[in-house]
Amino acid sequence: MQKYNKILLNLQIVTMMIKKAILGLLFIAAALCSTTGCIKDVTTYQYMKGKISFDIPEYIYTGDVVYLEADGITAPENPKWGWVITKIQTDTLYSPSIVVKFPDTPAEYVVKALAYHPDYIVESARKNVTTVDTTHMTGSLKGLPYDSQATITDSRDRRAYRWAHIGSLDWFTENLAWEGAGYVYASSEVLNHVFGRHYTWEEATESDLCPEGWRLPDNADWEDLGKAICGSDVEFDKIWEDAASKVTPDAYFNGERLWPFSVNNTHDTAIDWNPLPCGYMQTGDGLFYGLKTYGMWWSATEYSSSEAYYRYIYWDSADFRPGFTSKSDIALSVRCVRGNL
Repeated sequence: MQKYNKILLNLQIVTMMIKKAILGLLFIAAALCSTTGCIKDVTTYQYMKGKISFDIPEYIYTGDVVYLEADGITAPENPKWGWVITKIQTDTLYSPSIVVKFPDTPAEYVVKALAYHPDYIVESARKNVTTVDTTHMTGSLKGLPYDSQATITDSRDRRAYRWAHIGSLDWFTENLAWEGAGYVYASSEVLNHVFGRHYTWEEATESDLCPEGWRLPDNADWEDLGKAICGSDVEFDKIWEDAASKVTPDAYFNGERLWPFSVNNTHDTAIDWNPLPCGYMQTGDGLFYGLKTYGMWWSATEYSSSEAYYRYIYWDSADFRPGFTSKSDIALSVRCVRGNL
């Protein structure tokens, strides 16, 4: 017991000595501050003013050479600029402007611009960029049975379209991409060669929208297609059960499924009509919606003075459904048809 008490006493003495030493150091520090002033250990950084901006399309061709220039920071006046591009320029390249050649294979990239200054917190901005190969069958879009289908050439722009005889009519097996009207997805002309364009009903019913000899299908034309898909007579304003599974291909864009995997839509592709989920566009805000979710195509038949019919496929449904919407506020895909019933 005496040995234990002695150890405890020694610990108390050591603790007191440490406390006195700390107090002594604090006293010296206080004295120095009172005579010479204290030096701050923590530097206060400011936030930059403005917002980094640079222009690059969301979709570009494979192999494109792109000029990038960053701007938009108003304070500090002369920040140092840097760039990082995934898969291409992973180490920071310090320059306000750069020239980038994208690889010849389709892929997705992140382009990031950064602004530096020793007295400011680093500011950054990023954009996603997808490179697209528009070569049929071997490019970005794969999984479509184009090789066995005939083609026609639009005399207006020399663009070739694939078509197939389905039911009693000839049908485009890809979306119309005539640039004389309509809107291209994400305002990217590159995608004009992949997904086609979106048109309002008012544009779609113009007599010269489809190539010469072709027209926008009306409800009767759609019913003929539905009969060929379903194997029996169908009505336009009814749901065509399991018809979507029989026409939606297991298509890929840059290696990713355009129609996401679904236990409901099995992509049996009994009929090579080749629908793609290109969504729709709202003319009011100019934005596109529903990519990889909906495929939507106009009918020439009116529903009312301000609305018209269309048919659509939802990615997670086996059914091909009818609908109607505004003639002028919504832009949808167009398939052209030829022949008489």
